[in-house]
Amino acid sequence: MVVLGVIGLIAWRSFGGASSGSSDSETSERSAATTAALESTVASTTTVRRTTTTSSTSTTTSTTVAPGPRVDIEGEIKPCRFGDDCLVASFTIVGFDDDPDRYECIYPNSRSEFGFNDDGKDDACFSGDEGDTIAIDVDGVVSNTISAENLDGDRPNDDAADDG
Repeated sequence: MVVLGVIGLIAWRSFGGASSGSSDSETSERSAATTAALESTVASTTTVRRTTTTSSTSTTTSTTVAPGPRVDIEGEIKPCRFGDDCLVASFTIVGFDDDPDRYECIYPNSRSEFGFNDDGKDDACFSGDEGDTIAIDVDGVVSNTISAENLDGDRPNDDAADDG
């Protein structure tokens, strides 16, 4: 508003608003014409600047497996001697200094011990009981627990463990 007032005063003086020879009606007409011209000029040169701010966030999560021996368990549902929908566990061992040859299948209410060679065993433990779980113990190192709902056990990122 102040800018319009200053422009109006300068225009009024420029067009003879301050001269003594002009009449009040001429001055009013010039002022009205100048004000209208200035308002249209000001309105036509108004620029609106819009600012947009964006941000980006990146999160990286990694899982570190504790060093030392571990027992990796994997399950599947398939027929066995206990029925058509058995929970069957297989396992591999990683990082053992000696070559263990015994493992235990850990069920909710019991344990069973068996022998194995090499670095694991396919179809190592079986359960035909609905809702059962299985874990495997090799020389005191216990695997994660599997169930029909969680066939890979509770380990959050098995692939990262194998790559690390």
